[in-house]
Amino acid sequence: MRKNGLKKLLAGLSAACLAAAAMPALGYAAEAADTSAKAVVGDSNCDGSVDMSDVVLIMQAMANPNKFGLGGTDEHAITEQGWKNADCNGKADGVSTDDALAIQLYLLGKGELSSGKTDEQPPVVEATKIHLKNTTITVEGENATVEGTKVTITHSGEFYIDGTLDDGQINVNIPDEKTDTETVKIFLNGVNITGKSAPAILVTNAENTSINIVDGTENTITDGETAYAGDFAKAALIEAKDDITIKGTEQKDGILNITANVQDAISCNNDIKINGGKINITTKNSENKTDALKAKKSVTIKKGWLNIDATGDGIKSTKDAVVFEGGSTVIKAGNDAVQAATTIDINGDGCGVNACGDRGLTAETGINITNGSVIATSTDNQVDEKLIKAETQPVILLNCIADPTNEKDGTWKKANNLEWTVMAEDMNTDKGGTDFQKKYKYVLISTHSITAGTTNFTNTNVNKLITHTNSEESLFAVSNGINVFNNVNPAGAADNVNVPPSETNT
Repeated sequence: MRKNGLKKLLAGLSAACLAAAAMPALGYAAEAADTSAKAVVGDSNCDGSVDMSDVVLIMQAMANPNKFGLGGTDEHAITEQGWKNADCNGKADGVSTDDALAIQLYLLGKGELSSGKTDEQPPVVEATKIHLKNTTITVEGENATVEGTKVTITHSGEFYIDGTLDDGQINVNIPDEKTDTETVKIFLNGVNITGKSAPAILVTNAENTSINIVDGTENTITDGETAYAGDFAKAALIEAKDDITIKGTEQKDGILNITANVQDAISCNNDIKINGGKINITTKNSENKTDALKAKKSVTIKKGWLNIDATGDGIKSTKDAVVFEGGSTVIKAGNDAVQAATTIDINGDGCGVNACGDRGLTAETGINITNGSVIATSTDNQVDEKLIKAETQPVILLNCIADPTNEKDGTWKKANNLEWTVMAEDMNTDKGGTDFQKKYKYVLISTHSITAGTTNFTNTNVNKLITHTNSEESLFAVSNGINVFNNVNPAGAADNVNVPPSETNT
């Protein structure tokens, strides 16, 4: 009988796992902030008690981590304290369905709950302070060891870093990420770090690492003038073997400047998330065409201000998607502005993407635009319209004629910006405009300020209406979905006035 009962329990747990991904979040009281939540073993939702709602949240976090896991999009997603509480089967082996089973057995009076942690594995209670002093490093606190101009972080926790390091490295290397599954939180508190011979920040081993930009500070990460050699020859200035998040803190006025003179700027073997702050990324190696932001898996921009000027690709995922959920992203790229191995998804309310490159948006399986404002330009070719899915707002593709004054390649100078006025079906008007980052021949525009109706585009540099269809039309009839206009003349038709040469128009 006892075996049959346990089988039924396991069967129920399996069924719960399958249902959890589709189940709406329960109306339990989620923790308002980590500082007010209590450490109660098994209390995954931090409501102060252990019951079946904790089982459900663990299963949801396992089945649908993007929605209910750490940093998930749902308002009831598991929190950091909840994640700690959820590791309750006594093995200290990280959160899994075994913990959900342990809670069920506990509720049936058939077991006890335990974090499994001993005095030999103490949590880091206070933040460790790391002071950079040009050619030396000092540490106040635990779990950070210094060797010359390299400091290695060996446990999860909070690490505040300040000062200048002429040539050195911040290395995150957790000995066993299966037993220490918490986030390593690095707070840049006014730093200037140069990594001349190896990555300035290297994540060797950690479940999750976050780089936090402290409010009111400006921080600079850069490399030297010669390429890395040996094991780091292909490494980026910031190199991560595991997931990494870069984010601002409460006031969101911290600045992070990343300048890669020789190497790629940021590279990650897993997922990269941008979650706030003001981040300026520049790569300068025009010979090797170095990239700004590159992940083997996904790249997600959630919020913040991201400005990229790259000689190579701007944002790249080599095996997964690039997702824009919010924030403002401006890209000038020598190759692809945005490149994804699967899809490019632009779906955030208030999200702004200005992507200008030799190629604008390049994806293998789809370009999904469901919200936000998108401007993308390219010199080589237009975005593949067969890959675009846009049902909620218009997508306008402008295929321009060659600039007759540019005998070199026929592209149009970036000063040929466009402004539009829309007369919608409800007789209301709306305005908007572009801020092109480099020369172009092909333009994609999609924004809520252009609705179904009739649109004019004005070249603001010469104050003329642009035309299409061999200069015969200056009105653009727009509907939801994809709208393609060929033979677009950014100079206008009246007297074919072009933008005069300018050193800034490149």
